[in-house]
Amino acid sequence: MSALTILQLDEMMARYATYHGLADVVRARFTRPKDALRELFSRIVFNICVGNTDDHARNHAAFWDGSQLGLTPAYDICPQARTGGEAAQAMEIGRDGFRRSQLAGCVRAAETYLLTPSEAEEIIDHQLDVINAQWSDAADVARLTEAERLALWGRQILNPFVLQGYRSHPA
Repeated sequence: MSALTILQLDEMMARYATYHGLADVVRARFTRPKDALRELFSRIVFNICVGNTDDHARNHAAFWDGSQLGLTPAYDICPQARTGGEAAQAMEIGRDGFRRSQLAGCVRAAETYLLTPSEAEEIIDHQLDVINAQWSDAADVARLTEAERLALWGRQILNPFVLQGYRSHPA
């Protein structure tokens, strides 16, 4: 079932879906909630890093086993075109209304996902390392032209706005 259904919202109320609301349901109804929250946080970070701002509640889902829920594999992850730096995620990440596509805000919201700031930074740093190390190989597999690579890297994928204020990337 979609996160929209899990959050008991209909299409008219979809704009009220939030990651922190989903995190509340994960704590109450998911199998292994701490692991599921870590995975949810990791997905938020990945969406930010690759410029996927179309991360609305229909693009998250869970399997239902009759008593508990478990996250499905991630799907519908697509970098969204943008010309400038600033961007925002479709759903709020932090209870304070934070939804900007910035990793520093994810660290501030870590507690919502039962993570310490240090654990959140470990997840973020790992993803930054993997994206940087494997970008060329991923672009090869996707058969991207040089122009397509240049259009994505630093614009959608690891746009500098993503790193603003983050501890190891203060730019």
